[in-house]
Amino acid sequence: MRIHGRHWLSLAALLLLAAGCQAPPKDRPLTSEVPEPPAFAPPPESCLAEGVRFALGLRVTAPLLEEMRQRSGARFARTLLVTDPSDPVLDPTRLNVRVEPSGRIVGASCQ
Repeated sequence: MRIHGRHWLSLAALLLLAAGCQAPPKDRPLTSEVPEPPAFAPPPESCLAEGVRFALGLRVTAPLLEEMRQRSGARFARTLLVTDPSDPVLDPTRLNVRVEPSGRIVGASCQ
């Protein structure tokens, strides 16, 4: 099979087009105009109980407790009855959610 002049040019143009699509994109230098990535939670070494004020007065549920844990930045969260004594072991990455016997949230702290 012989390729004629017209077909040869078409084949060459097609190959050049395909090669252009395979070229890696050039890196764009970072400038001061590039915004910082968003911060969703504090570092895992800390816990901020102020982020869970929205839940005060609500009845505790597993999904709500998980949302509170995420918003506070805690590694884990637990519920405690208001009548329970404080835990002598302090853990700044733990969210303690104080609830009434009825399940209503009355407070939260990181310890």
